[in-house]
Parts: sequence; C-alpha cells; structure tokens
Amino acid sequence: MTYLMKPNPDPFEFISFSEKQLLYRGLLSLVTSNSGYGFHNNDQGQPAYAIGRDGTQDYQKWGDSAEHNCLFKMMHTLSVELNEAAIDGTAELADYVFSWSNFCELAYTAYLRAQADPSEAA
Repeated sequence: MTYLMKPNPDPFEFISFSEKQLLYRGLLSLVTSNSGYGFHNNDQGQPAYAIGRDGTQDYQKWGDSAEHNCLFKMMHTLSVELNEAAIDGTAELADYVFSWSNFCELAYTAYLRAQADPSEAA
C-alpha cells in the first residue's frame, strides 16, 4: 500500500495566534538587526535586496527571490495570517511582509542603518 503525503499548505496551522505573533516578532528581529540569517550569503546588502525594494526579482541574476527565500516565505505567511486574525486592528502593519518589496525594504534599511552606525550591527 502506498501512502501519499499531502503537503501542508500552512506550516503554522497548529500554533496559536500568540505563538504566531511571537514567532513573527523573532523573525522580524533577525531582519531588523541586520543579522544576515536567512539571506543570500548571510548578507542583507546583496543586490537582490537593494533592487528588490521596488519589487524587482531575478533569482538567476541576483541570487535570491521570493520563490527561493525561506525567511520571506515564513514572514509573508505569518503576516497574512496575523493580519487576517487581528482582533482589535492594532497590529503594526508597517512591520508586516505582504510582498517581496516589503521584505527587501526591511532588510536593506537594516543593512544601511548598520553601515551608518556599526555599533548597531548584530
């Protein structure tokens, strides 16, 4: 007998709203601290993110894209879910990642901030 495993479309299906918030804040902290974790060559200053701020993507040319970046996929999924489940509408929408350009803007801004003030680097 052959069993086919159905892919889970929502990797966060079984965690609570509070756990999703906590996880998202942790991932956001990785990005805003310019840690490099989850980025091509662990470098948020890569051209993929500078250019990606306007939504442009080309994995072959720049080395990363929405389809290939696991951190983006996780943050995007959580952003959509948290936004849809927001009880009182007080969520910080500016911190959510609804698109590749949102993700790249957060990432590259953190990179530029760290370049301007190395004491803030992760």
